[in-house]
Amino acid sequence: MAKEWFSLRPNQIKKRVKQKGFKDIESIYFEYFIRNMPEPVALIGDDNWTDPKKNFVIKVNAENFQWITTSRLSPFYGKESKTTGPGGKERTYEIYAGKVQSGDAVPLKIRFRKSGKLTKSVAGTAEQEQGSAFIFDRALNDNAGWDSWQKIVEDDKTYPELVKIFKGSVPESWLISYFAQSEVLLNEVKPPKMSKFNRDGGFMKFITDLIKKKFGISQKDTWNPADIWIINGNQNSIEQTIKNTVEGKNQTIRELNAVLRKMFEDEEVMGISLKKTGPIAYYEKLNMDGIIPDTKDYNFNVPMKDFESYFTIDGDMFTQDVKISVDAKSENKTFTFQIKANDSGATNGSNLKFEPTAKGSGLARLGKAPVEEVAEILKDIKKSATFVNKYQDYPKDETAFSTHTKKGETYFKDTVLPALLNGKNKITTDITNIDQVIKNIKQSFNGKKDRGTNTRAKLMGLDFFYQVSKLTDDERNEFITDMVFLAQKKAFGKRPDFGPFGKIY
Repeated sequence: MAKEWFSLRPNQIKKRVKQKGFKDIESIYFEYFIRNMPEPVALIGDDNWTDPKKNFVIKVNAENFQWITTSRLSPFYGKESKTTGPGGKERTYEIYAGKVQSGDAVPLKIRFRKSGKLTKSVAGTAEQEQGSAFIFDRALNDNAGWDSWQKIVEDDKTYPELVKIFKGSVPESWLISYFAQSEVLLNEVKPPKMSKFNRDGGFMKFITDLIKKKFGISQKDTWNPADIWIINGNQNSIEQTIKNTVEGKNQTIRELNAVLRKMFEDEEVMGISLKKTGPIAYYEKLNMDGIIPDTKDYNFNVPMKDFESYFTIDGDMFTQDVKISVDAKSENKTFTFQIKANDSGATNGSNLKFEPTAKGSGLARLGKAPVEEVAEILKDIKKSATFVNKYQDYPKDETAFSTHTKKGETYFKDTVLPALLNGKNKITTDITNIDQVIKNIKQSFNGKKDRGTNTRAKLMGLDFFYQVSKLTDDERNEFITDMVFLAQKKAFGKRPDFGPFGKIY
């Protein structure tokens, strides 16, 4: 008996089934059992399967196995085995192309086996960005030429390396993103052939160390959010040119930005910020013209009706987020800020994050606005503003809400809600009756999934809205425009030092 050797990926499994005479079966089997799996790339087949009368064993991860054991087999006119193997880790099916008319028909016998070796990826940001750099290198320098994200899985020189980077199966959503990113890279960024894609060490380390030592910037992303650097040419020579530019006591970060802009234009050094995309990705260059707008004069019109908060109970609590829509007509864009807990799964509280998306770019996030800087700018514009991104200052449950002396029921019922629901600067909402909103807040606090975070995040967002509502129309437009620029790391009057970079999102 041949030893089982598992190496066949989905496209190879399909070919093997077809080779063994199941031409009428394979398309049905493949579409239903593989493409409909939660993780259609988290499976491998036995490379030594050659006898069509014997079971074709396919290993799947736990999530896929759960789907297999609960799915209906009705499309196949076949049958499912009654046993599931040792420990319930196997499930065998006999599949026919159509209704069996004679006893001579040979079914395709598939045995799915749950395997811990096909673990779900736990890749973090670093691994995801390493995956992008690898995909870019393959697309540009090796002429990989994929027609779809599925072709990445079928590429013997690409997918196995991604698995190593991710330390597990690569989620379909990231494969879709990688394909979309690579299309934009080749069609819009257009780096020269044989460019290097650096994410760790190398130029990334050089520029990070330089700005820390020379300008005291300890967090590189607060200056330039590039996740990878595309380097074309002699890296040592490029680094020496940059060192010469900033050498001397009076050199500034703006001079560094100027030389990086020139290098970007000459395609020598191109810093690229990467956001996870959907099937379509977009590209934009920021801080490339050296123009630094003053948001007192250049800003977007954002009336209070573009601020949204909803209070209807869904299940046993309401949604934690509040939103701001920004119609940036001068840039032909519409931004939507979602303001919610930075860690929605946290227990006992989480500070807020302010994260915008752009209309037309699906789920792509444009970058977080540093909330501490947002609060500082708000304070600079309105000295009386008291918003601080500190969840400990807000009640964690209904009891605390009822008794909290500063940010509790009295504050929201008598001050915040009247201003936002019935005042001259009313927000968009679904409930305007203050007593009903207070009742829903208490009910939401008692929701099973609240965890001391959900409703508290809503109160923080409402308090932020209230502080903004005290601004004049001109002040509010200036402030929200500042938020948009901060989130994108786009240079403006109050933060003129953001570096040049391209963004794929």
